[in-house]
Amino acid sequence: MDKVKKSLVALITIVVTWVLLSYMFFPIKLSASPEVYFAETMTHMMPLKLAITTLFALISVFIYEQKTKVSKTE
Repeated sequence: MDKVKKSLVALITIVVTWVLLSYMFFPIKLSASPEVYFAETMTHMMPLKLAITTLFALISVFIYEQKTKVSKTE
């Protein structure tokens, strides 16, 4: 059950981080249909977004593990 919770924490962090990086921090200026704009925005600067997203996912899982460890000892 703990692995499922860790996976959920990581998955939610990955999705939120990728969307924020795509639309807030690295937006593109493109006049196209919504489908094309979405696809281009999601794939723009992929290596950098992948590195940042991985870092945030690892940090969030680490923080989750630390919080569960503290709550188990109390």
